[in-house]
Amino acid sequence: MKRGHVPERTCRGCGQKAPQSGLLRFVVVDGRLVAEGRSGKGIYCCNETLCRDRLAKSKKVLKAD
Repeated sequence: MKRGHVPERTCRGCGQKAPQSGLLRFVVVDGRLVAEGRSGKGIYCCNETLCRDRLAKSKKVLKAD
């Protein structure tokens, strides 16, 4: 990795790109979203309540398990 590189991820709630460190990571475990799951496919979302609500209601996200 190059020095100074900042990984960027996309919020699945609103679609905005942000540095990975500024987003929350969720993992689908047994059909539920779990915050800060360390294993499994990660889904990123910003810390806005509206975005987290959209993410929780998304049926596509829960099928990703």
